[in-house]
Amino acid sequence: MGRPPKGSRILSKDDVLDKALQLLDKGGSKALTFKALADALGVTPMAVAHHAGTRDEMIASLVAKAFGGSDTPSEAATPKLRLRDLMARYCTQVTRHPELAKCILENPSLIGPSLTGLTRLIEAEITAAGVKGAEARTLLCLLVDYTHGFAFAATAAPAGALSVDEFTPALDWVLDRIE
Repeated sequence: MGRPPKGSRILSKDDVLDKALQLLDKGGSKALTFKALADALGVTPMAVAHHAGTRDEMIASLVAKAFGGSDTPSEAATPKLRLRDLMARYCTQVTRHPELAKCILENPSLIGPSLTGLTRLIEAEITAAGVKGAEARTLLCLLVDYTHGFAFAATAAPAGALSVDEFTPALDWVLDRIE
């Protein structure tokens, strides 16, 4: 497969990332190799590396692409409703790309600015709801862990068996316990 002739199709970083996300979504982390990606794109692994960088850089770019906008504040009226909105949006994003979320959990250095910003928003809304100290940290961990657990269960279940509509009642139950 050498260098493509001048004037032929130009490979872009977006092409590489789009195909990488497809491979990851379909086959998991082990399916996302430079060789598999190159074969899928009809280029060399070197061309993939040129556009995507290292594997960790590529996954960090995928996180930015898939979870971009996670740090957009909610416009809901109360802290509890804003927390509900933030967690439901995040749950939807994780159910779209659970294998990418697993990569982040395996290597937290890949979390990226949008998800760091989301965490800060959640912390701020917990504080605005009047929860402080160790209880605030416990609530943050509970919300994030429940969201991941539900999203992974939803993607492992038969298609359509679980949706965000089933996620929110338990989330509401937790949020209703905030004084």
